[in-house]
Amino acid sequence: MPDVTQPKRSGTGRGGAAKGGGLREVARRAGVSVTTASHALNGVGRVGAGTRERVLAVAAEIGYRANPNARGLRGARTGLLGLTHRTAVEGGVTDIEYFVKIVNAATWTAMAHNYSLVLVPPSLDGRPFDSLPLDGTIVIDPLTDDPLLTRLSGLGVPIVTTGRDLSRKDAFPWVDNELSTCALAAFDHLASTGARRVGLLTGSTGQSYDEDAAHAYREWCVRTGSPVLMDRAEPGTDSTAAAHRLLTRPDRPDALYVVMEKFGFATLAVCRELGLRVPQDVQIVVGADGEFARSARPALTALDLGPEEIGKQAAELLIDLVQEPRQAERGPRFRLVQATLLQRDSTRSPAG
Repeated sequence: MPDVTQPKRSGTGRGGAAKGGGLREVARRAGVSVTTASHALNGVGRVGAGTRERVLAVAAEIGYRANPNARGLRGARTGLLGLTHRTAVEGGVTDIEYFVKIVNAATWTAMAHNYSLVLVPPSLDGRPFDSLPLDGTIVIDPLTDDPLLTRLSGLGVPIVTTGRDLSRKDAFPWVDNELSTCALAAFDHLASTGARRVGLLTGSTGQSYDEDAAHAYREWCVRTGSPVLMDRAEPGTDSTAAAHRLLTRPDRPDALYVVMEKFGFATLAVCRELGLRVPQDVQIVVGADGEFARSARPALTALDLGPEEIGKQAAELLIDLVQEPRQAERGPRFRLVQATLLQRDSTRSPAG
């Protein structure tokens, strides 16, 4: 049985004695075996109420607490799943419909399987995860060569991502849209309306949704003989500068595919500033549907990426991995979710 406690070195016990000591010290003072002390501290095994209270009292006296991560060393489960995001959006994602729908669907799916979902604030080094007794974690939109995935993997925490770490795209199970196909649907739709200079506004985060769109766009331009009119928004910005650069080019696009809904907001604002009419002068398709796209004037044509299905399948995949760890030995599993183009007033109807 591993030592599942860790010391707090500050303070003093009764009689002024310094606090500190290991699991064996807890067992010695409580007059029980090390195994019994471990079971009492971690709430497992058959331990009488009186014995458990005595062990907990000794642990409190000498300043020890159970280490939540050590439960995983013996295969016990806590019923807690984590979910975090790796977006560059200022202040988090709770006001972005796409992410909210993923979280809600994952939460309800976890509850249906008797798990609880914990929303963990994002951090570059993943330190919050060190103190959380999680059975597994969903990571939304990982970075390229993501240090969080490295840290979680080192802790032995099962991981499922929505989107992919492009440097290790086959290393972890993932759920995603076939974003290259989604982007091609947007480009083809714009071309079918008579657009001749279709541009792309994407980000520079290195996350898979940005790079998938850029890759698909370049291939589409080669295939169709179209000019490459692309710009990237810097991380943490509202993309206004990138939209302005695109729309003031001498060969400015007459149609734009923008990968994020918030980019659509910036693009509309720039069009108004420059006196460009939507869709008469510039057509716009946004890469993720949401309340802004629906309520904008004009309403924005958008891709419905199926975030509810993504959240549901990510939670199911993670729970399968937690309950059947040997799945990892057979290699990661991947799931694709279909997207749908929702035509609205920001694009014209296809010719003919």
